[in-house]
Amino acid sequence: MKTRIAVFLSSRSDIPAAYLPAAREVGEWIGRTGRTLVYGGARRGQMEVLAQAVRQSGGRVIGVMPDILVQRHLESDAVQVAFYTAGLDDRKATMLRESEVIVALPGGIGTLDEVFTALAENTIGTANHQIILYNAGGCWDAMLAMLRQMVSDHLADADVVDRIAVATTADDLERLCQ
Repeated sequence: MKTRIAVFLSSRSDIPAAYLPAAREVGEWIGRTGRTLVYGGARRGQMEVLAQAVRQSGGRVIGVMPDILVQRHLESDAVQVAFYTAGLDDRKATMLRESEVIVALPGGIGTLDEVFTALAENTIGTANHQIILYNAGGCWDAMLAMLRQMVSDHLADADVVDRIAVATTADDLERLCQ
């Protein structure tokens, strides 16, 4: 069983209604199954929903926080183990180093950066993370279509889409993370 799950996601609260319950469901799954969450450490939006759900369900929470979050007093009290980093690149590298699986919930530019970094590392062989897009409300459909177009245009290897799994439920996550 793969136990350390990095979750990349938005810290925003003003997002579509389907997204916050998805963060809660993923957090409850991580906690209920005895896994460890590795996430960005913020006490805002989806991040806080996710981390609190993990803690309330009995899981362990590792927060990886860049200095700017600490300076703004945005550390979540759900964090049990903290890694402090200089910036976002360090945070991303630490999260990748400390995890075996990546789950991407709905997110913005930072989440896209994190997912594509993991995908690029897998593609060139410097890492082997399992990458799972949690497709709440179809949030990843456009990105998957873009990747298929890149393959069709020979801009990406034919197996790039196969390197990504898609989940829509906690049962999907459990099946994929055996």
